[in-house]
Amino acid sequence: MNYYVPSYRKSSSISFKRKRSKKPLWISIALCIFVLSYFLVGFDYKSSPQMAPSPSLTEKSKPEEKKVQVDQNDAGTQVASSPQLSQKTADQEVVAGQVEAEPVSLIEEKTVSISSGDTLMGLLTKEGLGRAEAHTVISTLGEVFNPRRLRQDHQIVLAFESRGNYGPMFQSMNLKLDVTKEVQVARCPEKGFVAEEIVQELQARPARAEAEITSSLYNAAVNAGLPLEVLMLMIRAYSFDVDFQRDIRQGDSFKIMFEEMVDGNGNFIRGGSVLYAELNTRGRSLPVYRYETTDGEVDFFNDKGQSVRKTLMVTPIDGARLSSGYGKRRHPVLGYSRMHRGLDFAAPTGTPIMAAGDGVVEYAGRKGNYGNYIRIRHPNEYHTVYAHMSRFGSGIRQGSRVKQGETIGYVGSTGMSTGPHLHYEVHFRGNHVNPASVDTPPGRTLKGEELDRFMSAKGSLETLFASLESREKLARLD
Repeated sequence: MNYYVPSYRKSSSISFKRKRSKKPLWISIALCIFVLSYFLVGFDYKSSPQMAPSPSLTEKSKPEEKKVQVDQNDAGTQVASSPQLSQKTADQEVVAGQVEAEPVSLIEEKTVSISSGDTLMGLLTKEGLGRAEAHTVISTLGEVFNPRRLRQDHQIVLAFESRGNYGPMFQSMNLKLDVTKEVQVARCPEKGFVAEEIVQELQARPARAEAEITSSLYNAAVNAGLPLEVLMLMIRAYSFDVDFQRDIRQGDSFKIMFEEMVDGNGNFIRGGSVLYAELNTRGRSLPVYRYETTDGEVDFFNDKGQSVRKTLMVTPIDGARLSSGYGKRRHPVLGYSRMHRGLDFAAPTGTPIMAAGDGVVEYAGRKGNYGNYIRIRHPNEYHTVYAHMSRFGSGIRQGSRVKQGETIGYVGSTGMSTGPHLHYEVHFRGNHVNPASVDTPPGRTLKGEELDRFMSAKGSLETLFASLESREKLARLD
């Protein structure tokens, strides 16, 4: 900017002259310092949070936000500037670390079928167990179950555990023996392998069935829903008075009350005891009642309090067909007629044969045309004979004491025989008698207070049977 500066001369006149002005030095220096300070202050602000400028009025009006600074050197882990957020993130890191430290465990179960000739050692090694480990498992199992008793109808379930990258490790073996019993061998961290027996508790509930016999007792029972094991118990109860091969005819009938064994969910598992039965055959009504005496004996009694159990059974074999009766007949091998002094019951080889009554074995061994032969001495001067057996029962030898119904041998075809069957004889005072016509006295007759107690129990069973009939009729109406 140009301006005029007055010039003073010695003369009295004053004149004005135009002159270019210069900037003072201090202004230039101050300007340089200001510019330099600006750049220096801006660099410090970017590098240090302490020099951050105060937020503007607009920024103060916005809600405060928590800012999280991410450390790029930490592998994906965020560290919050807020202490609370930082603690929460740290807790998440601990949980994540625990999950990574404990791999997921998977349990796989495998059912192993048993074939003829299989051994438990062979089955276990086939499924991947080492011989030493399999031997330990079998030895532990022996504490509750004999491995030699393994059968084809048993069921084996093996459990293996897989964890992370490790292969499957054997954990347990369950051996199901029947519907109510199983044994288990399981790995225990403290004790190695431990064996235990597991028994399922069953509950009993009463049930009833009745039917008319049109073709056979078996078919009538099956059609009426009677479990097979209950039918066998009923036949056993009547085996002292009824010959089921000859006495049962078309038009006969039966009714029975028995126990159904059920699990905790009410599912039927198997049949239980016979409580009451009535068989009508050849115009006779034969009721029997299950009763336990005060001295602990459980037996079937008729409506007069007499035990249906007698000295000898009519048929010492279940489910067999009478193939030859007592008397003169044409011998199937020799070809001529001769006296047949017993009863023949045709049955498959291996069918169990029972002792017809309590007694002592007088002879057990091979005897000429009889093949494998047993003779038993009973009370009241009776003897029974059993011939053509394939083998003898366990522990059966001369001098052995046997109980009525105990298995003494098995059906075979040894000696002079054309096929598997039981030849059965009864001797009384040294003479042959027809086994089908033997009428031995009852085993026990109740008297006095015991008879009164039985009559009360008999009435309770009949009342329960009637209530089950009413219940079934209501169910059919519904």
